[in-house]
Amino acid sequence: MSQLVTDDMMAETLAAAGLDPAAATPGPAALASPSYKALESRSALAGGTFVKRMHPEMIHWFDLPAAIAGARAAGDTGAGPKVLWSDEATGAIAMTACAKGWVTARQHHLQDAQTVGTIMTALRKLHAGPALPRRFDPFAEIDRVIEAHGAQGIALPDDILWLRRLVAQAEPLLDGALAPCRNDGSSSNILIGPEGEVLLVDYDRAGMNDPLYDVGCLLAEMTDIETDMEAAYTAYAGSFDAAGFARARLWSHVDDLMHALWARLMSHLSERGAVEWLKYGEWRLLRLRMMLRHPSFEEKIRITGVAA
Repeated sequence: MSQLVTDDMMAETLAAAGLDPAAATPGPAALASPSYKALESRSALAGGTFVKRMHPEMIHWFDLPAAIAGARAAGDTGAGPKVLWSDEATGAIAMTACAKGWVTARQHHLQDAQTVGTIMTALRKLHAGPALPRRFDPFAEIDRVIEAHGAQGIALPDDILWLRRLVAQAEPLLDGALAPCRNDGSSSNILIGPEGEVLLVDYDRAGMNDPLYDVGCLLAEMTDIETDMEAAYTAYAGSFDAAGFARARLWSHVDDLMHALWARLMSHLSERGAVEWLKYGEWRLLRLRMMLRHPSFEEKIRITGVAA
């Protein structure tokens, strides 16, 4: 069996969703660098509907019932597109497609205060939604990917022990309040409408988590300058809180390690050798190393109160 979604498999999914495969057009192509996009699934557009099906090589890495539940909850709250059909067995989902004029968020969108405010409003809608059937634990995901490197005989970064030990200092953050989260802050998973509307898409890692995980991941996508992140954090929280901001930033470092190791692993395991998995993973590691070496990392550990 192919480890990627074939034409026949995509046609099967479209037909199951009640759509005509002959009328479908391809969705976005896979792109790892500079923007993590369309890597887990193949997609198509048909009859005003966006359909995607997860590649077989990806399925065992994700909790598909939680992913679909997250997408449905987002659609019901207005944070994401309305889900019209789904199939947990194949990781397939159909949702209302955005009309002409909608675009994937790019860096200039994340520099616009009004747009950022609308994105944060969408996040609050999502976080206020119904509970999801899974607790997302990024530290467990990191360790799972590390173990997979060993099982496959794939070399880890030379400084992996140092990276994991420093990131481990943030593990007490797991004891915080939980909300339904995307657990994915990539700007490619934010859609911007012609009138500045916002929809959040891609819930493959959806699960219950500290809502500041989502916020922190998004802050890291916006800028590397923390003083410039403060207004965006305030747009989400309503006022600036040093401890909450520090918590969000620590989560962004955890997410960097998780996605960096995941991308490095996929550079060896995925059938799609042309995708720049490794380039993306090394970029996330570079950003993480810069932050872990900065005195502000220890300061954030202290501010959040998680220091031993």
